[in-house]
Amino acid sequence: MAPAARVSLLISSHALPPLSYLVPEHLAERVQVGSAVVVPLSGYGRLGVVVEFEETGERLGGRPLKEIRDVVGAFSLPESLVKLCGWAAGAAALSLPAVIRMALPPGLATTTYEVRRPAPKWPWRAGSAVGRMELRRTLGGEGLKAAEEAGRVVLTPSLPAQRTVEWVVAGEGSFDLRRAPRQRALVQALVGRDGGYPAATLLEEAGAGREVLRRLVRRGAVRLEKRPEPAPVSYTRGSGTGLATYGAGVEQALSRGGAWVWRLSNAESVAAAAAVARAAVKRGEQALVLAPEIGAVERLVEAFEELLPAGLTVAPYHSVVGRSRCAVYEAARRGEVDVLVGTRAAVLVPVARLGVVCVVDEPNEAHRASTGYEGVPLHVRELATARGRIEGAPVLFFSPFPSLRLYAPESGVLRLPPREPDRWPSVAVVDMRGTGAVLSSTLLDACRRTIRNEGRVGVLVNRLGSAASVSCNRCGFVRTCPECDLPLRLRDATGSGSLFCGHCGHKETAGKECPACGSDRLIAAGFAVERVRAELKETLRVEVGLLTADRREGEEAPVVVGTARCVLEGEWDLVVVPDADSLLFGGAGSTERGFRLLHGAAQSSRVRLLVQTRSPEDHVLRAALRGDYEAFAAVELPKRRKLRYPPHAHLAEVVFEGSEETVRRAVESRLRPALIGGVEMLGPTPFPGFSRDGRRPAWRVLLRSRKRTALAKAAALAARLAAESRGRGQNHGGLEARINMDPEEV
Repeated sequence: MAPAARVSLLISSHALPPLSYLVPEHLAERVQVGSAVVVPLSGYGRLGVVVEFEETGERLGGRPLKEIRDVVGAFSLPESLVKLCGWAAGAAALSLPAVIRMALPPGLATTTYEVRRPAPKWPWRAGSAVGRMELRRTLGGEGLKAAEEAGRVVLTPSLPAQRTVEWVVAGEGSFDLRRAPRQRALVQALVGRDGGYPAATLLEEAGAGREVLRRLVRRGAVRLEKRPEPAPVSYTRGSGTGLATYGAGVEQALSRGGAWVWRLSNAESVAAAAAVARAAVKRGEQALVLAPEIGAVERLVEAFEELLPAGLTVAPYHSVVGRSRCAVYEAARRGEVDVLVGTRAAVLVPVARLGVVCVVDEPNEAHRASTGYEGVPLHVRELATARGRIEGAPVLFFSPFPSLRLYAPESGVLRLPPREPDRWPSVAVVDMRGTGAVLSSTLLDACRRTIRNEGRVGVLVNRLGSAASVSCNRCGFVRTCPECDLPLRLRDATGSGSLFCGHCGHKETAGKECPACGSDRLIAAGFAVERVRAELKETLRVEVGLLTADRREGEEAPVVVGTARCVLEGEWDLVVVPDADSLLFGGAGSTERGFRLLHGAAQSSRVRLLVQTRSPEDHVLRAALRGDYEAFAAVELPKRRKLRYPPHAHLAEVVFEGSEETVRRAVESRLRPALIGGVEMLGPTPFPGFSRDGRRPAWRVLLRSRKRTALAKAAALAARLAAESRGRGQNHGGLEARINMDPEEV
């Protein structure tokens, strides 16, 4: 039987399954799993990656197999990374080529050809790089196929052209610069730099202007050269002495292996990650550190430069690095970067000697790619755990409040002894039952005292700015689902109309009276950022700033109102949460998120935290304000187990857009009967505010199964139903579908 390779083709407009190609004898020793190869498809050369081998004849399914044309060694992947890509494709319901492309160098052009033997009338010379579209315009489709077959042009995938920067190199001979002190200082700055130095950096360090450099060039004392921009790899300059305190935990995790969670404050997490990286490098290995956002990556790189012993190499990997990302990618692949710090995309970067993976700020939502953004649409904790398992590298997750799906015993993640914060503010809880005010007198007085003492106030407001649930203004009762014991959600934000359970789809009317006390004072929870800002400005008569993802006004004002993500980036003398209920009572996912936000608010306060609520006895609220994660987890984990949320099962969220009749017909007549492999379906339930065009209603279907592969097939079927609906031209009655595998909040 002739050996054949299964090749995943990297064609952006198609999601073809791997195709079989014969391995020619002259390439047999070079073709391995992970090899980047050029293969023919429909007469054209295509770039692909070998994902497995099979024994077959020279024909398959009645057709002769074609041969692999060439191996592109520069873009080949390690076999372990191909396995990771295969796992990620199944877990995220993506095509394998789509995930493999994410693991290849960023910006890789897959349709570039090199002209090897140009015909007499061709407009290109030998060695020219030409794109496929230009070749087809000039030669025609059949002409290009013939040119490839004859070896006149060869597919040669390429990276984007690197930027060049100007370097200053010392000239030969000696020059009398006694009367030119600025020129002399510039030349002296080149001493010891035999290979030259970047011009911009040299001028900055020497404090010289561009004209000084020009004069030196005219005299022949230096010369200028254009060189590729160096990779943004920096050298550490610390001593490492402050990392010893984390030694016992680091040794335990690295020696035993597996996945570990370490409950530390955000500041301590940075030092602990540095200690882990140092230990890995001492063993001759590399460390991969993953952060949720670009700013966090840059802060980690700066911290590692100061914390780690001098002489180690650290490099960032994120989208703002631009074309230099290719250089960082290659440096990591060759083993030239000791510590690679990146956003979620870095989890698929090949690393020569991977020794450990660290995930900082593990529960942060930015660790998960949204549809249409860079990265696999799974939380990086899943990808990091899978990579550690495949490559035999320990994985450590850092957070003062890790996600429950990670902390649950069923996850299999081990725990290191936590380190409780050494600072906690005084906490005041204001009971808002019986009042319709937005801001209590207690809150306003606390703000006034802080301002008088020249302190600053940070006001954290629910990022949605709208109601999530209904509560009683008299007794604080929150309407919950009789089946799931979860807060019922409002179908709209007015406080009237119907309520529904986002988990099982249970519906009921909002009602006029509270079931607990009989009061008719039911209200919709949730304040908008602008409303709270206006109330504070009018009452306190001071400047009130604004911090949101889209707007930043008056950031240095004595009082600043903002969304949680922005407010919690800073430190404040007083942190105010005007409506804790809107953080906690939006469902199971929002309960966990609400705990993290309240805990984070306490950590952001230097002196005092003040919280307004109509549920002052709520266990999540009390645990968060005490900083008691264990108490929170002890109550919430049994709920997660009862509802069979991850890690007790896998979930797929399918959001359909279309009329209720169309959605229910597709779901009940086609999707539900086709579910196999123990896949359950809940819904469809209304999903307010998630329509793309703002006109058509959105409906959520929740699929659940203990088997991830069965769940992915069911999700793919839902997507196919929507595609078929669009294909039939049902522009108004058709469906749109978005798939979210293992959503963070459900």
